[in-house]
Amino acid sequence: MSKKFNRDTETKIYGENACLALFKKRPEDIIQLFLTKEKLKTFSHITKYCAQNKKAYHIVTREELEQMTKATHHEDVCMLIRKESNRTLEQYLQTKPTSSLLIALENVSNPHNVGAILRSAAHFGVNGLILPEAKAATTAAAVRTSEGGSEYVDIYEASDFKKTMALLMKNGYQILTTSSHAKKSLYELKWEKKVVILFGEEAEGLSKETLALGDTIKIPGTDNIESLNVSVAAAVILSDYYQKVQKK
Repeated sequence: MSKKFNRDTETKIYGENACLALFKKRPEDIIQLFLTKEKLKTFSHITKYCAQNKKAYHIVTREELEQMTKATHHEDVCMLIRKESNRTLEQYLQTKPTSSLLIALENVSNPHNVGAILRSAAHFGVNGLILPEAKAATTAAAVRTSEGGSEYVDIYEASDFKKTMALLMKNGYQILTTSSHAKKSLYELKWEKKVVILFGEEAEGLSKETLALGDTIKIPGTDNIESLNVSVAAAVILSDYYQKVQKK
């Protein structure tokens, strides 16, 4: 990379759909673009924008991109961009939404799972993703796996889930926890218009303390396996909400 970047205000993203979504949503935040000659046609409108707005773009090799991104799945393109300014959950709640869908993740840190959840979240209109550490959703690997979805879902940091759920409950949110051992089926659930759904990591699931914070549901199935991948479970539950609440 031709310049050192400020890790506090700038970051790198890679992957074709992630970079295209960034350009569509906030092109002004592009600082530099790096791509192989094979990607020039796909990104011709972006290189034109960069030239017109005095933003540098560089034709590089795949090997150089691997060094730059520390990844092999860069898909021939990388961007150095400005980070978005952080918005807090409290600020979001001050907008007093009448309909709102939030996801909260406990101990889910695998960037591919987080990215896949962001992809489904964007598809089904989730307003925000709550994590103990926001950086789990903003790594380059999570952003690439989201296939552009990360540009459409706000990220909120909340280290104290109990306190955060109390705040959401005070603001009229239905609190749902998830477990493959729950008695109540997803399909028996009566959805409210404002809801937060909590998911835990696959091996252990949600902690007992967190499970106790809300109404616990499961996705019914054959029981041939212990549980679904957390990103798959999220997609199934979000689809049910979208069909029954958002499409009305």
